[in-house]
Amino acid sequence: MELYQQIFFTTLALSFGILHLIIYVYNKQFKTNLIFAIFLFLFGLSIFFDFQAGLPSTREASLIYLRLHRAVMPYPSLFILLFTYYAFNYKIPKQFWYFIIIIVVAGSFAVLEPNQNFMFLQLAFLMVNVEIIRVFVLAFFNKKQDASIIITGFLILMLFSLYDLFMDFDMISPIYNINNGYPFGFFFLIIFSSIYLARDFARTNKRVLTQEREAKEMEISQKLLEAEDKRKAEELNEARNLQLSLLPQCVTNINNFDICFDMRTASEVGGDYYDYDISESGEISIVIGDATDHGMKAGMMVSIIKSLFLTNVNRMGITDFLNNCSQTIKQMKLKNLYMALMLLKLSDNKLTVSSAGIPPLLIYRKKPNVIEEIKIKGMPLGALNSFPYESIETKLELGDTVLLMTDGLSELFNKEKKSFGFEKVKRVFLKCANEPVTDIANELFSAGEEWLLDCKQNDDITFVVFRFSK
Repeated sequence: MELYQQIFFTTLALSFGILHLIIYVYNKQFKTNLIFAIFLFLFGLSIFFDFQAGLPSTREASLIYLRLHRAVMPYPSLFILLFTYYAFNYKIPKQFWYFIIIIVVAGSFAVLEPNQNFMFLQLAFLMVNVEIIRVFVLAFFNKKQDASIIITGFLILMLFSLYDLFMDFDMISPIYNINNGYPFGFFFLIIFSSIYLARDFARTNKRVLTQEREAKEMEISQKLLEAEDKRKAEELNEARNLQLSLLPQCVTNINNFDICFDMRTASEVGGDYYDYDISESGEISIVIGDATDHGMKAGMMVSIIKSLFLTNVNRMGITDFLNNCSQTIKQMKLKNLYMALMLLKLSDNKLTVSSAGIPPLLIYRKKPNVIEEIKIKGMPLGALNSFPYESIETKLELGDTVLLMTDGLSELFNKEKKSFGFEKVKRVFLKCANEPVTDIANELFSAGEEWLLDCKQNDDITFVVFRFSK
């Protein structure tokens, strides 16, 4: 009977040990399989030597097998304790190393005197079992998944261990000639622990598959977003090209004036606007504007203002034109979308200008070599149905140069969060005011780029520069 038990339990332990070792080899993230496999191999040897010592043989052979059993027997308990730490994702505590020392010392004594010193080994096992129970209690109260499966296996093992303890103290007789009950307890521990590991393996695989599926879905979503972004970028680029086609380029020598228009947008579609028109009498109308925000909404405002400018600028006075545009925009109910605008008219050397929220007009007076600032307050178009806009007249002399601009350059922020400032604009303009009008615009843009360095341009920058040349 004992021979059959020896073969059965030894083969069972080695078979399951090989199985869990193979699982670990093919998936090394599951270290619990490796630890459990080592436990099973050691337990298999312990079972084999334990039964072998009890089989009919010489006294010397039985003693040798008993000592071999005592030499192997202590270490499965260490690995099953280590297994519980890993199974429930607990950090290995300091006392584990004390258990190693205690087990090694107790096992050494048990090898020297297998019967007399066996009690030291039992005390060591008791301490390890107390630690295992502590881990189980923690796992139970922390609601570790499937903790009840391993706990059930250990409870069955303890019942069979109590059976052996009662027999050692002659409290009961062997049942069905079973002199060693603990192998049956370990049989259930092996089965329940393997079930736990299988479920843990399945959960992890399911989680990995879910993560892979989510990663693929994210990749597909990313590609769709990239395609959508590309489509929008192409649409915005087309809108920008359309907007730029509506704006004039640098023009030279129109009715005694050299004129340059230039703009650098902060996004694909800018919110700044500039234009000019010549009446039948030869009067030149020049306009510069800055819509709130930029992008498609601002681009729409630019289109509205251009339409109003081409239709009405030569039919109305400057202030009437501004009020007419403001009333039209407000009636369109564009919510918080407005347009700051400056409109001036040139007739021979007379300049008449009005402003609806645009930065001051700068005039370089060639003979005194100074910058004159014309500041006009006014509400942006679309804010009110009517506003008492003010107009100012002045005379230009030969060589005088005029600069109109939006607030993009003066409010340009560098990496230190400092703005370029209007005074710096005036200094740069004064420095290059005698250069060709196209070079003046380029100098101002270059000063802005030097100020920005690696920072991003946060608003459109637009200049209109013209000089009274004849």
